[in-house]
Amino acid sequence: MAGKSDVTLKVLNPRGEREAVSARGISPRLTELEGKRIGLYWNGKQDGDYFWDTIEGLLKKKYPTATVLRYNGPGDLGEALAARMAKEVDTFLYGVGD
Repeated sequence: MAGKSDVTLKVLNPRGEREAVSARGISPRLTELEGKRIGLYWNGKQDGDYFWDTIEGLLKKKYPTATVLRYNGPGDLGEALAARMAKEVDTFLYGVGD
C-alpha cells in the first residue's frame, strides 16, 4: 500500500463572479394623458400599422389635447433612440410582432 500523500486540490467555479448592478425603480405612472406627448413605438412587422393607426385614433379621440408621436425601428430600441424618446415624450407604448 502506498504512503499517504500531501496533495491539495483547489476547486474553481467556472461561472465566475459579477458585481450586482443596483436596480432602478419603475418610473411613476402618469395620472392623466391630456396635454401629454405620447410615443408609439413599433418594430414595423407586417400589418401592425393597422393596429397602431387604430390606437393613435383612439388616443386622439379620448385625449384631444395630447400629441401622438410615432417611432419605428428594430425590437431593441437601442440607447440613442431610447434617450431621444425620453426627451420627446411623456410616456410611450411599445409594440413588436412576429
